[in-house]
Amino acid sequence: MREILKQYNSIREEIKELRREIARIEKQKPKHATDKVTGSDDQFPYAKKHFTITGIVENKNLIRKKEILIDRLKKCEKIKIEIDKFITEIPDSKTRRIFKYRYIDEMEWLPISMRFGKYDESYSRKIHERYLEGLDE
Repeated sequence: MREILKQYNSIREEIKELRREIARIEKQKPKHATDKVTGSDDQFPYAKKHFTITGIVENKNLIRKKEILIDRLKKCEKIKIEIDKFITEIPDSKTRRIFKYRYIDEMEWLPISMRFGKYDESYSRKIHERYLEGLDE
């Protein structure tokens, strides 16, 4: 869990980047193509005619890239939810708040300790480390 927690802020940023990239792909205008074809009437005397057809050209590489980005987004969101759930399930209120301040609010150790009336950054860091060590045992 320690390694996953270290990634929390980076995962949040990656989720934002992936959403922006997916939105950019979705905003791209489809390319239209026009062509002329030859055909005939469907009844006798089957006179030869020329028709103009139009359509949208799909960019298969772009579609595939969007699918890959969506898969990555889902994986990142799953990890983020696991971390949020882990923090929510910490039974001790003080420890849970320390984890919230550190990972969700992205605070440094000293400001976290100061929230508890302590002016030594090691106060919150020790509570954090003890909790994680208890999980490893």
